[in-house]
Amino acid sequence: MYMHPALADRRQVLVCLSNPRGLLLVNEILTREGFAVTTACTLGELERAMRLGGFSAVVTATEAIDAIQQITGLPVVNIRASIREWADEHTGDRSCLCDRAAFVDELRSALRCGLVGPGISR
Repeated sequence: MYMHPALADRRQVLVCLSNPRGLLLVNEILTREGFAVTTACTLGELERAMRLGGFSAVVTATEAIDAIQQITGLPVVNIRASIREWADEHTGDRSCLCDRAAFVDELRSALRCGLVGPGISR
């Protein structure tokens, strides 16, 4: 578990992803946008981090949403809702791209209103 040094006025977001590359990417995106980020790779780490308190939302992937909702009552933002996938017509190679702006907008919406949307649940 890693806690980014936070300023008092920064919103605390807990990111729980088992994919280290995804965890790094989301941490980078949110830190650049001014969020204080704590990361967890497992549900056990998420539970330990939750004891610290102060979080405003959790970012995770589809497969962990149900378990996280049982642990916390915070808004949960699904990063997968902002991932665009495609396959090259000629080679069949698959690629994906994170729509960073859409992801950050969904998180800000969750923090501001607590609304449920395609990538947000409570």
